[in-house]
Amino acid sequence: MVCFDTDKPVLMLIDWQQAIDHFGGARRSHPGAEQAAAQLLKAWRQRAWPICFIRHSSKFTDSPYHCDSPHFKFKPELAPLEGEWVLSKRENCAFIGTGLEDSLRQRGLSELVVSGVLLNHSVDATVRVAAGLGFKVLLAADATPAMAVQARRRQYTAEQVHELYLANLAGEYAEPVDVSELI
Repeated sequence: MVCFDTDKPVLMLIDWQQAIDHFGGARRSHPGAEQAAAQLLKAWRQRAWPICFIRHSSKFTDSPYHCDSPHFKFKPELAPLEGEWVLSKRENCAFIGTGLEDSLRQRGLSELVVSGVLLNHSVDATVRVAAGLGFKVLLAADATPAMAVQARRRQYTAEQVHELYLANLAGEYAEPVDVSELI
């Protein structure tokens, strides 16, 4: 069980949109990540702790993450309720051009619990900046999948990418933990 440093850690759910199921053909790690993230969401709501839903609003009209796409909506099990905090971003990092840092500081939130897609994209970018800005970050490892990558004539499985990104973030940028430890 994780001991939180503050009495109100904020749950940040990054890019849990239907678009992830229509983006690229590579296989994802952690096929049960949505259910794990939904467990976190349920626990945060029961405790009345702060939640920030972050969605990607792509600049590219052919992207499933574009606001006109039929896949732009949040996944049903990870959708905000009316009145919950929703933030839209146009870049890979949730801190770029969104006012997220100011919003967190105004609310007195300094401890972030992060889940989202994908670990090797928006989650990584957001976590690194959050740590650089002085936020404590707990990364829900089993509720944050990665996607397989082809690079330098070599194929890396989604599981390899996931483990490498967790190892790179551990310590300096975030503390990777499982959902069971967070709830």
